[in-house]
Amino acid sequence: MGDGDKATICDALRRTVLGLALFGFSAWLGFVLNINHGPPGAAPAPAGGPRPRSGPRAPKSRLRKPAKDDDDLDMTIHEMHHIHVAPNAPETIQWDDWSAGGRFVRDEPKPYNGPSYPPLRNLWEIVRDWNPDNVSMPFPFKEQLQVLNYSDPRERKMAESYRNMEVPFKVFDVPDIEVVRDKWTDGYLVENFDQKHSAQFKVEQSDTNHFMYWRSPSSAGKKAYPDWKSPTKIVSHTFAEWLSLAHHADEGELHHSEEHKYLMMGTPPLTSLIRGDEVKRSHFVTSDLKCFTPHDENFFITDISLNKGIQCRFGMRGVIAEAHYDGGRNMVAMLKGAKRYILTPPSSCPKLQLIADRKHPSFRHSTTDWSDPADAKSHFAFPEAEAIDTIVREGEVLYIPSYWIHYIVSLKYSIQCNTRSGSPPNHEGEDHVSKCMGSDTFPKASKSKKRKREKKKAKGSAQKPEHPDKDH
Repeated sequence: MGDGDKATICDALRRTVLGLALFGFSAWLGFVLNINHGPPGAAPAPAGGPRPRSGPRAPKSRLRKPAKDDDDLDMTIHEMHHIHVAPNAPETIQWDDWSAGGRFVRDEPKPYNGPSYPPLRNLWEIVRDWNPDNVSMPFPFKEQLQVLNYSDPRERKMAESYRNMEVPFKVFDVPDIEVVRDKWTDGYLVENFDQKHSAQFKVEQSDTNHFMYWRSPSSAGKKAYPDWKSPTKIVSHTFAEWLSLAHHADEGELHHSEEHKYLMMGTPPLTSLIRGDEVKRSHFVTSDLKCFTPHDENFFITDISLNKGIQCRFGMRGVIAEAHYDGGRNMVAMLKGAKRYILTPPSSCPKLQLIADRKHPSFRHSTTDWSDPADAKSHFAFPEAEAIDTIVREGEVLYIPSYWIHYIVSLKYSIQCNTRSGSPPNHEGEDHVSKCMGSDTFPKASKSKKRKREKKKAKGSAQKPEHPDKDH
């Protein structure tokens, strides 16, 4: 064998050995990476600390980095949803990194500090700087409301003080809400709405993204407003059909000038569900949202006798619920997606053009188009019209004090359920609304009826020991 042949063989051997070495290294590296990181969607191994209540799950993988003005909140939602996964897991965004990649900024939790909270600004500036027809978030978004951990005893105490002072705030990490967020999948909702027919609902249709509340006019209303026409119409859809439209609205980035549909449903008042020592939760909403259907008063329901049941709103991208107030302490849970809320105190009532006549089908709702710059500026460019802007994200519960006016924009497909439980003990806000709306603002309930209700409540609390506020 010549020297040339030997060299050829040596070169071949070297190439073979090098190839095997590279193959082995690649296999080893893939094995290591698979163990440490796993495939997209796999749960990371805990790096110490408690396991999550509902089991560890990694957030869904997102292949693209969100643009500066991206209105797709999926990534934010998934990051926030998995805050209970191992505290040091790099695959998750912890609550300590609340900003979710710089999208949100908030202050540190602190006790209620008096009249300087909440920090209000001119309403015209709010709608001018971020027009309600635009569902793309400003970047970053400065959160002005207090955002408190319901499962942290210290922060929950803070939340109670904010609630008792009748100012808006938000809580997160509510166990019942976390369970519902997992449970209310598309399949689960379609089954309960369409297959089991366990929930009645209605779908309203609007030519644009604006939805003005209305109820069928009474005989007096028909006489007073003979030319009135409903601003939206009721249409027939299965839940599955509406859900498909809502998902397509997100995917196709439905324009605010196009046709929108809004799905609504409600449950009976809590008083009709209580039977002795039990709560009859036959409806899937009342069964799932136990913190909104307690047997005794809790953090969310402060007066069972005045509870109005649970109202759920399934929002399509861009849907606007026109500004209005509700009489009663209002707890709003965001179960899917996200909504923008603009909140303004009762003192702003004279500047908001609320319909004051109880006979009108859209009583207590604003006739001003907040998304029309000319209309908004003509009414809101005054110091008296003050407000605060917030984004309520999936898993958060917003407290809206009684008679605070609120304007709501669905930033994408969303589910929001809320429950109200009567005016606060000192009837905060009523004086402003009464001056603004007139003497016929409040329903005429006889004083004897009120006294009877108060006596019944006092008698009930005297007969049985107080129940501690239960964790739900």
